[in-house]
This record gives sequence, C-alpha cells and structure tokens, in this order.
Amino acid sequence: MTDSIPLGSGAAIPYRYLTRHVGIFGATGTGKSTTLGAIVERAPCPVLVLDAKGDLESLGDCIFPQMRVGSLGADLIARALDLSDAQAGAIQIALAWADDTGRVVATLADLRALLNDACGADLSASYGLVSPVSVAAVQRALLRLERGAPWAFGRSSFDPRDVSGVTVLTCGMLAAVPGLYGAFAAHVLESLYSGLGEIGDVAAPGLMVMIDESHLVFDGATPAVVRRIEQITRLIRSKGVGLIYVTQSPSDLPHVISGQLATRVQHALRGSTSHHLKALKAAADTMPGSITVADIMGLGTGHAIVSVPDSRGAPLPGRSVAIQRGRKELCSMGACIPPAVVESRPSTPDRPVDVVPKRKPRPWWHWPLAVGVVLYGAVLIGNMV
Repeated sequence: MTDSIPLGSGAAIPYRYLTRHVGIFGATGTGKSTTLGAIVERAPCPVLVLDAKGDLESLGDCIFPQMRVGSLGADLIARALDLSDAQAGAIQIALAWADDTGRVVATLADLRALLNDACGADLSASYGLVSPVSVAAVQRALLRLERGAPWAFGRSSFDPRDVSGVTVLTCGMLAAVPGLYGAFAAHVLESLYSGLGEIGDVAAPGLMVMIDESHLVFDGATPAVVRRIEQITRLIRSKGVGLIYVTQSPSDLPHVISGQLATRVQHALRGSTSHHLKALKAAADTMPGSITVADIMGLGTGHAIVSVPDSRGAPLPGRSVAIQRGRKELCSMGACIPPAVVESRPSTPDRPVDVVPKRKPRPWWHWPLAVGVVLYGAVLIGNMV
C-alpha cells in the first residue's frame, strides 16, 4: 500500500487512520525506539518528537523547548511546580489579576515579581485571598525551576504549528525536573488544539506528535490536567493531528487515552514482579485478537505484536511482526545546548592564538653576580688606563 506506513511482514498503518493515534509499548531494550524511528521516518507529514531521554536527536532538527509562563495557565504552572491546591490557587489569582491589568508574565522572574505584588495588594474582594504562606511556598518551588531549568522559560516560545520535516524537542533536561516534562507536553497539545482550525477527516494527517515516555505526562498530574489531555486526545483528530504515545505498558496511560489508540505496537514485557505481571495481563487483554501473556513475553528484540485498522477502521487482530527499521541510527547528537549553558561558556577563538612562553624566574644570586661582574670590569679598565 502506497498510502500507508509499512511496519514489516505485511503490516502497515493506513495514512487516513494515523489521526486515530498510535500506541507503542514495551520494556526497555525491546525495540520501541526502532519502531518509533521507522514511523517517524515514513510519516507523510511533519513530525514533532518530544524526546525525553536524548536518544532520538538523530531523527531530525533539534531545538530546546521554551515556554512563556503566562501561556501555560495556572493548572500547568502548578503541574510544573508540583503545587498543592492552595498554592495553585495563589497562582490562579495572580495570573487573573495580571490578565485584567495587562501585565505580561513571560519568565520566572516575571512570575516571582507578580506574586510579590499580589501578596502586597488587596485582591481579596475581587479575586480571593492570597495567603502569604502559599506565596512563600510557590516562591520556593520557583527557586527549584530557576536552578534546574532556567532556560525553559523565556519571552520567546516555541510554536508547534511551525514544524516542518522532523523536529526533535530535546526534553531530557525537562524530564529531570519532576513535573516539568509533563507540563510541557500538555502545553504542546493544548497549543495545537486551541491554535488549529477544524478540518474534519483527512486522507493523511497534517502533523504528527510523538510523546516519548508518555507516562510522565500523567504521573502526578491533577485530575483537571488529565481530563483536559483526554479531551484533546479524543478531539484533536478533527484538527488533522495524529498522536503517538510511547511508554512501557498500555496501563501506564489513562484508560480513556489507551482506548483511543487505533494502532497498537506491543513489544516484549517482563514478568519479574507482581506489578509487571499485572501490566502483562493488561497488555494482552487490550490487544485485539487472541493474544496471551506468553505471546508478549516471548517476543524477541525488534519484534512486536501489531494491530492496525483495516480499510473500514476496525482493528485487525494482533500479529507478530519483525519491525522494518528505519535508515537512521538513533542516538544523541550532543550538539544541542540550552541557551543559559551556551551563554555561560567561554567563547572559542576562530583561529589559534600564539602563546608566549613564560620566562623562568631568575635565581636570587643573579643581580649580585651581575653587579660584581660590572664592578670587576670597571677595575680592570682603570688599571689598563
């Protein structure tokens, strides 16, 4: 089929069903990255890759993510800062006040100043009480981001609608800060959903978004954030956007989202603990066809059980497939450096600089000896005269 993404052994994802989303599952080292690399390379549209580990940079052009604080909204700021409900309420009141007064909040410094001003202003009558205790807790959480990822927030933000070809957002340093990667991924999805127009069913997507380590998007997220991502996953297909969720097990995702994945690629899972066995059973039960736990455990590296939609969109029974890998080797390029890190590095000269060797210090007896030689020479000259 020329209008589909081939995966191997006759299994292919029809272009028209890519907007019904893809799930790639499997334990570490079983071939998930090979599969996602093959899909990204063969996609019929631009692809935005959220790389949580740094091993997908070779797939395309790498950029570092950057957000405007104000565009995140109170829920996602609270997610990034890992705030309690009361602390999130202080953020919500402060941002509402800033919006009503036309105040720009783009950076972490802007947010810190806004919170200080909100704490000193009398906002209780119009917005609600801003507790100094809550503001102090938020300020401490801000310090964690200012130290951990200061380059992630700035006045210029990334617009996911401007993607061309394959763009890799190097989110490894975001993932190292609890909650920040999940907040950024949710922000990307929200930006696309709110910024794109309705186009209905299409023959091929206009954009695909691959979310690596997608369980991090939901771990620790508030119910409001999870519900919003579930809603976007259900409805974003009408915007011509297809999503690829990549994680270890289907049970890592909310059941609403797992149920939206028309294409499933299940690599091997391990059964060494009771938790792993539960995930194995869930993976087998949710795969179309008569798939057993033993089938999933017996998969070799680079092999997967694949279920794709048929011509009518119904899921075909899962079948074992040797994934046809892409052309590019997946690795970290090591060329992307956060802006703050770049600025702190000393500049490298364009050409070699001649180094003048330092002279060795003269010994202590050098000058007395020199004076003695001069005086002795003067005496000899006097006697000759």
